[in-house]
Amino acid sequence: MHPRLGYDVLAAEGSFPPEMLDVVLHHHELLDGNGYPNGLRGNQISDIVRLTTVVDIYAALVEDRAYRLAFTHAKAFAIMEQMDGKLDRHLLQAFRPVAFGSY
Repeated sequence: MHPRLGYDVLAAEGSFPPEMLDVVLHHHELLDGNGYPNGLRGNQISDIVRLTTVVDIYAALVEDRAYRLAFTHAKAFAIMEQMDGKLDRHLLQAFRPVAFGSY
């Protein structure tokens, strides 16, 4: 529920740009429609949300979590490359130099 709760709080404040609100609400949406909170798919997901989703997933994979240790940068990127149909392939490949520190 955190995307909806975050969106509601920021929208009520009234000074955040629509693009930022879009990212907060939809950063867990996936291109194949299996994301949340709205089950958006494909072109229903804005470019800024697509990019933020790539970065968010990457960060989640390379950080320690309560339930597992962090993956290496290479392993995290390999996992993301296996997410067929869920992430924007062009944005993921554009993110590659950032993931591997060669930007």
